[in-house]
Amino acid sequence: MPKDRTVPIRFENFSVFIDERKILDDVNLDLIDGVNVIYGPRGSGKSTLLRAVVKLNKEFFSDVEEIGKIFLFGEDLEKLDDVTVREKILYLDTSFIDAMGFYNFEELLKLSLRKDIDLEEFSEKLDEFGLLKSLKNGKKTSLQHFSPAERISLLLFIMEEKKPRIAIMDCILDHLDDETVERLVPKITRMKTGTTFVISTRIFQRFLPFADLLVIVKDGKISYTGRPRDYVLRISNA
Repeated sequence: MPKDRTVPIRFENFSVFIDERKILDDVNLDLIDGVNVIYGPRGSGKSTLLRAVVKLNKEFFSDVEEIGKIFLFGEDLEKLDDVTVREKILYLDTSFIDAMGFYNFEELLKLSLRKDIDLEEFSEKLDEFGLLKSLKNGKKTSLQHFSPAERISLLLFIMEEKKPRIAIMDCILDHLDDETVERLVPKITRMKTGTTFVISTRIFQRFLPFADLLVIVKDGKISYTGRPRDYVLRISNA
């Protein structure tokens, strides 16, 4: 029987061992529609958790054992082929920011969206994302000259056009200053009506104001799951 199809991502008794070392320990977690923020320090296991959703841990490490279950909209992840998983989920980590420098604007969009983009048609939206002024050579502009903030803005533009059911952003927003985050937050909020966001971070307070669910990972375990406001009240009264 399929699980609850209203839950975008569910982890059941999920553990991960890498090189025989336990990285995640019996995780039970339901992520929700909206913006899910996963906070944890470096080495807490949050990236391992998110890579598991797109079956990437075994591509990163030679000795990986995953125990337990992950469900995407009620379907057992193990029974879904990689193509189906990556059609449902857009996964981005910091390696994407560096890799973008090997492409020009046109090449990346054709690769990501499988279609050409008319600059005139999309000029208003590109300007909204702060990208139009950066296209010095039009569609042939090399992304090598884009700042990290411009590259992340472009990824969000692609995301809005691609409309994935789930968007996983593993620590990439940590590379932005507060002003840029503040500028991009309304765009993420706008997109969450059709896309479930999972944003991991090492910066605790930055994303709390627009998170619908806060998950705190510590030493491979979930130490808190709930509304950000409830957590802030709890630690304020402690």
